[in-house]
Amino acid sequence: MTPFTLKRLAGATLALGLAAPVAQAAEFGNITVNGYGHQSFLRSTHNEFLGADRSGSFSDNTFALVVTAKLDERSKVWSQIASISGSSLDVHWFYVDRVLSDRLTVRAGKVLAPLGFYNEYIDARFLQQSTVLPSLYQPNTDLVDEAYGGAGLTWTQPVSTGRIDFDLYGGQIVEHASVASQQKQKGLVGARMDWHTPIDGLRLMVSASTKTQLNAGDPQDTRKTSAILSAGWNRDRLDLKSEYGWIERSMGSQTDSTHVWYVQAGYELTDNWRPFARYEMLRAPGYASNNPATYQNTLALGVTYRINSNVGLRLENHFNRGYAQPALSGETAAGTGVKDWQMFGASLVFIF
Repeated sequence: MTPFTLKRLAGATLALGLAAPVAQAAEFGNITVNGYGHQSFLRSTHNEFLGADRSGSFSDNTFALVVTAKLDERSKVWSQIASISGSSLDVHWFYVDRVLSDRLTVRAGKVLAPLGFYNEYIDARFLQQSTVLPSLYQPNTDLVDEAYGGAGLTWTQPVSTGRIDFDLYGGQIVEHASVASQQKQKGLVGARMDWHTPIDGLRLMVSASTKTQLNAGDPQDTRKTSAILSAGWNRDRLDLKSEYGWIERSMGSQTDSTHVWYVQAGYELTDNWRPFARYEMLRAPGYASNNPATYQNTLALGVTYRINSNVGLRLENHFNRGYAQPALSGETAAGTGVKDWQMFGASLVFIF
């Protein structure tokens, strides 16, 4: 049995503190193959979102293979080949990293950006509390990006109050395929500071980035500046997380912003049963308390039953007030949605 370490799964060289239980990797000499995925059924009582409506949908699914190839004692190639929501197989990230010292690692290629707790393993729903991602990580909120093409480094610094991991990266955003043809990426700089405190299981994190892009039909570039504040405590059977994200977009004298926040608790009741609860708030551009298309408050409740260390069954329900997410995704037009609605999800999640 091989430990399935999240920092390697995602391509980060810092310890994320959330190593998966264990997974059986396939090894072919210097090449190792792991994988994960999920198949969900989603049903919305009113507003269409994530492809789901009153009839329900099986369109939310992922299958991914993570392939690593050892080049020498200090260098590896990392890649993820995945199909998401029924798309054809695609290389979602691909890069080379080299360990220069016990404290410094550098990488170059197409890399998942180190943003918040989840972005580096965002497709591995088995390792998360819920199948439906928090609003902060939904593509329509615009706070996190699929990947960047460029170079980055991680510096680990022991301190008297624990350990701090610093990430610095730059290049260009590699956008989601659905919008890539509508945007020209011009530049990106980002950083993250991850403090592993002396309190067992407690991590505090700050992530930030700024990028410039030209959208089809716009006369000027759009600059986007975002930040995520994260706090998490994972000890024994309890997993607590809270994150606040903010992004400001500016084009000439025009500006708008999005704010999103959540708090989440998961508990390992037994080796098999893992209930969770999450409350989140989203304030979209043009937020107005009398316009439910510009905000969304969500209470998510769910439970995962782990059949074994590789396969789980999950049920969850999301109680929503406001429909900012369906409006941002374009699946429900502003002014046509229902203020109070629910989304039910059932999924099979797996990892190997």
